[in-house]
Amino acid sequence: MPYEMQIDRANPGCIIFMVDQSNSMLDGIAGTARPKLDTVATAINRFFAELITSCEKGEEKPRNYFEVGLIGYTTDQNGVAIVKPLFQGPLANQDLVSIADLYDNPLEIERRQKKEFVDDGAGGLSEVIKEIAFPVWYRPPAATEMFGTPMCGAFGYVSQVVRGWVDAHPGCFPPMVIHLTDGEPVDGDPRPFADELKSLATSDGNVLLFNCHLSSRDSQPVFLPATDAMLPDDYAKDLFTMSSALPDKLRHMAEVKGISAPLGCKAMAFNADAVSLLKLLNVGTQVVATATLPPHLR
Repeated sequence: MPYEMQIDRANPGCIIFMVDQSNSMLDGIAGTARPKLDTVATAINRFFAELITSCEKGEEKPRNYFEVGLIGYTTDQNGVAIVKPLFQGPLANQDLVSIADLYDNPLEIERRQKKEFVDDGAGGLSEVIKEIAFPVWYRPPAATEMFGTPMCGAFGYVSQVVRGWVDAHPGCFPPMVIHLTDGEPVDGDPRPFADELKSLATSDGNVLLFNCHLSSRDSQPVFLPATDAMLPDDYAKDLFTMSSALPDKLRHMAEVKGISAPLGCKAMAFNADAVSLLKLLNVGTQVVATATLPPHLR
């Protein structure tokens, strides 16, 4: 069966975020006032922090179990495509960075507040606010830098990055690409470009493409669908078509976590709120939890 390769330092994994930075990403997410791009930024930064934690084994630095990419796409005001890596600071202009690179180079550590419920000593729960450290690697662009949605060009760029990684790691667990978008492509039909990306493979399986459609609609989210029947428009249905079928290994891991993942489901979410977005990211990388804990690597 494919998608069985152990991820370790000798055989790393690859996770690439592909982020729509068009101006419609400034609209509210899932019927709320919170901009979609702010939700995406929080989810990505939280994911990076959790990924680093999963690679820590009590040593000075986390182990390099993964290479990570962060690719954004928009156009300039004249409609010219801009597709580029989004890491800043010492990691600027790099398509892929290691876990140790991430660990060493957050842009800043923000102080954020988090609500928790604790035992009040009388058989109930009381709400407390705790301040937590929140590392930041990704900041959204200014609104004046966000225009069109060159999705085809973005898939072409990511395919080149993935092809280079696959050529260098032919026996590893295949790369996972997590595409976060709300938009209508301005440069043609992206489906052939997504197919080209998904055709790339290691000996352990084809590239896995996860699509998260961030809608402004205040409607029922659709998560890991097996059909497109509940998707309301052609763009959502196109993203369903473009998404990879969720491999049984990841599907079973999702079910263990209490996430419904029916047979034949696609790696997609529609109208995802912040919680659903994080769930999709976690499903896409559940392999981390099992791949980094073999006895000989503890």
